[in-house]
Amino acid sequence: MNTVKEFLASRTKSLVTTTEDTPVTEAVSMMTRDNIHSLMVMKDDQMIGIFTDRDYVHKIVATQRDPAQLRVGDVMTKEVTTVSPDTSIKTCIELMHDGKFRHLPITEAGQVIGMISMTDVMKILIDFHDQDIETYF
Repeated sequence: MNTVKEFLASRTKSLVTTTEDTPVTEAVSMMTRDNIHSLMVMKDDQMIGIFTDRDYVHKIVATQRDPAQLRVGDVMTKEVTTVSPDTSIKTCIELMHDGKFRHLPITEAGQVIGMISMTDVMKILIDFHDQDIETYF
């Protein structure tokens, strides 16, 4: 698997989104329920940010803010790096490493079509490594 497009073809989970008006407590419940670490924040079918578990820890817990008093739009990351389906997995790894983030929304023609995470990348690398070992022996 070399590109994001190939990853998307193997993806079975659908993208989970929220809005900027969603209470933080509800967003965290969604992430916990779906066993995910981020939500795309959408407005009128356009991505306006991303809310991650790191946003929760760094912007709420670490600063002792009350999550019950906050909306996703208050703490989401607004400057989001995205990739296209033709982006290589290697480039995704480099972007995540250099930017110190773990989630990359995938966009095509200005629309979010998916997400690739560091966990996804690790699974891809493990699968590649396992295949490589099998062909060696």
